[in-house]
Amino acid sequence: MTGLNKSFKIDLCMWTKNGEATLPKVLEQINKIIPHENICCKILVDDQSTDRTVEIAKEHGWTVYSNPHNGIPSGVNEALKHVDQEFFASFEQDILLSPDWWNKIPRYMSDPQVICAQGIRVSDEKLLRVFDEWQHATHRGKLPIIVQGIDNNMFRTKLMRAVGEVPDVCPICADSALHKTISRTRFKWITDVNVVSLHIRKGLKESVYHQIKLGTLCTQSPLCAANAPNLKGVFRVFVTSPLRAIQIAVTRNCPSAVWAYPLYRFYFVDATLKFGREGYFDSANKPKSSNTTKTK
Repeated sequence: MTGLNKSFKIDLCMWTKNGEATLPKVLEQINKIIPHENICCKILVDDQSTDRTVEIAKEHGWTVYSNPHNGIPSGVNEALKHVDQEFFASFEQDILLSPDWWNKIPRYMSDPQVICAQGIRVSDEKLLRVFDEWQHATHRGKLPIIVQGIDNNMFRTKLMRAVGEVPDVCPICADSALHKTISRTRFKWITDVNVVSLHIRKGLKESVYHQIKLGTLCTQSPLCAANAPNLKGVFRVFVTSPLRAIQIAVTRNCPSAVWAYPLYRFYFVDATLKFGREGYFDSANKPKSSNTTKTK
């Protein structure tokens, strides 16, 4: 690793919430990728899990702390309090670390102006990955191809503490809030697109439901500009999805997209109807005006 002593140590950080299903594989992968001799402390901040998350973490040698509040920002800030090393790495409970991560990411920290270096993540579910790649390719220049995250990162501790706590403006978008804060400084955030970790997903339907449900929390945050899902727009995309499915099948060499993409888009309609009936979008759809009184 250019510019860094090969024997240098880092702390590992993770924040969890009911991660029993994925945590064993994730922690075992970290153990395989990062040499034991380079690890100092393993710090895990748990957000009131009701499954075996805490037990699994302890079985793998992680020290567990309680999240003092709810959400990822609080978990990140609590983890940083326990970091002692010059560098620390951050991971999430459903990310399988890239085999190349340790060989490539730490070398960026040889530049003292780099506060963070990361790889990217893609879905471990083939069809979801194909759909994401097609969307990025089709909307190049209109949608962000690379989204900053805090799920496979290495940070410079001193600079992170100088920047301050992760803004607690959204329970979901800690990564966006942190990147926005750092972008106002002279420090660098590096993303290596050739270091690819896998995001463990359950399948088409479960992924869509998860995406829509978390998205509603973002719409209620002052950080996020997104509005609640528009049913007419979601339905319009579903109606035209058979044509899009053919395009995807041909351009991405994925015959399964012919039936899977329309089904994928149907799940968006179904999830929007479901969460709309359950009132998830109510606060997001309230008119924003100077006459509106906010209540807690």
